[in-house]
Amino acid sequence: MYPFRDFDCVIRPADLNLLQRLFESELARTNMKCDTPDADALARRLIALYQNGVRNPVDLLERVNDL
Repeated sequence: MYPFRDFDCVIRPADLNLLQRLFESELARTNMKCDTPDADALARRLIALYQNGVRNPVDLLERVNDL
């Protein structure tokens, strides 16, 4: 069985680069270390939002901070 419900949830290299930049930006802004449970949760939230259709970087950051 194919692990994806549809092809919209596939994260391509350009998408991954965007998510990485946003993740690193949030780590710097919050003085969070990348090897903490909070950083893991942040990464998971960014990916989940992206897979649910939030593609605009500003919207991603706003929503990830609302959670």
